[in-house]
This record gives sequence, structure tokens and C-alpha cells, in this order.
Amino acid sequence: MNGDEPSDDSLTFTRVTTLWAAHTGEPFPDGLRWVDAPSGDPVPALDFYAAGCVNAYLAGQGVLDPQRHRILTGCATDLEAILPGLTGRDATYVARLIRMAELITHPHGARGRSR
Repeated sequence: MNGDEPSDDSLTFTRVTTLWAAHTGEPFPDGLRWVDAPSGDPVPALDFYAAGCVNAYLAGQGVLDPQRHRILTGCATDLEAILPGLTGRDATYVARLIRMAELITHPHGARGRSR
């Protein structure tokens, strides 16, 4: 790679930034307000926890501490469990959260995957 090409970390950060901008531009879907994940956590709480982790990642310029990494991984696991039962805006919203979590927690393994 020459010095003119962006690094994988830079590309990941850019992707997360773009997804986050789209995500924060949408209101929380009403259809998710009363949905619980298999863990028992309500989706609004998972959204809140994940948002805090994404904000920390962005504020840290692509660095996420181990505790938030674990929290974000757990949120993504819970959200993946409910995604098959969702449709429309609800599914799009949750899939975008999952995609951001994948990019942040597994930046090199998430390359090429899309939702």
C-alpha cells in the first residue's frame, strides 16, 4: 500500500461515521419500543447502550475501550437475534446498528459484508 491509499482503519472509521450520520437522522421506530431481546433487554435500551459505544468510538477517533467493546458486542448479539422477525424501518434501523457494531468490533472481519 502506498501513502496515498487510506488504511483499513481509516475506511472503517469513515464507514461508521457515514452510518452513524444516517442513523442519528432517523427517529427511533415506534415498532421497536416494546420489543425485548432474548436476553430480556428492551430494544430501546440496547439502542441507547450501542449509541453510547458508537459515540465513544467516534470521539476516540476509532478507538474503543475493552468495556465498551464488550457492551457493543453484547448489544449486537441481542439485536441479531431479533432481526429475522423484523420488517421495514424496524429491520433497517436494527441492521444498521448491527453493521456499525460489526465494523467497530471486527473491523477487518467485517470488510466486504453489507446489510
